[in-house]
Amino acid sequence: MQIPIKNLKSKFELPELGLGTWQMGGREEANSQNDEKDIAGIRAAIEAGVTHIDTAESYGGGHAEELVGEALQGMNRKKLFITSKVSEENHTCDGILTSCKESLKRLKTNYLDLYLLHAFSDTCPLKESVEALNDLVEEGLVKHIGVSNFGVTHLKEAQDLSKHPIVCDQVHYNLQVREVEQKKLLNYCQENDVMMVAYRPIGKGKLLEGTPKIMEDMCVKYQKTPAQIAINWLMSQQNVVTLMKTSDPAHLKENLGAVGWYLTEGDVELLRKEYPDKVGISDVCPLG
Repeated sequence: MQIPIKNLKSKFELPELGLGTWQMGGREEANSQNDEKDIAGIRAAIEAGVTHIDTAESYGGGHAEELVGEALQGMNRKKLFITSKVSEENHTCDGILTSCKESLKRLKTNYLDLYLLHAFSDTCPLKESVEALNDLVEEGLVKHIGVSNFGVTHLKEAQDLSKHPIVCDQVHYNLQVREVEQKKLLNYCQENDVMMVAYRPIGKGKLLEGTPKIMEDMCVKYQKTPAQIAINWLMSQQNVVTLMKTSDPAHLKENLGAVGWYLTEGDVELLRKEYPDKVGISDVCPLG
């Protein structure tokens, strides 16, 4: 399967659906209990056509990056798009450089396609963080730079400080979690050539606990499952792509069924307005 690509005016591009690795290899600390399953899951996703793999130095205390690095052995690196993120406590010039080099070692690669500030830091100057990201681009260690969990004010500040485009903002966004809409971040990204990368598109399964009438209607109309409708709702929007997380072959197959078609604009808006139990603030990482 070939996953469609979305492009920005800056020429940056991302597949509409990628693979996230949060909780692969543990949460905040390493846990090797499911290593073989997770490595197999990453490889299965790539073999099915997924090219964007997203991870972070904080996932499993770096072990998620190690699992990705192991899974990529023997793969054609040039055909893959690897993203990692630097934790906010490391958002200094030296800290970002060190974190990036350590991530590269764990991933067993000599460059990252995209490197993100994982969240806005209240203690490290954003100017210093952005300068460090620019240095990484100019050293060839990173191809593109962006942010994660940034609100409009700090995203705009990062753009103003950067010589290189801030190409994306990775955020918690799905049919229920609407902080990016209520705080006008979605509109800002769409109007200012920034890709929004939505994580938790089905809310770790919460969106599948009970099926609202409007979702039932969409499933009948499109002959798709609730998970496929929820994922496609994101991909059907301008400048929005998303990340799934699964090591299960059946879930991978189902999620990939969200690719290659689109909800109508009217149905995107209908779901936006009428989907129940919407919340304004992310319970994972509110916008900074």
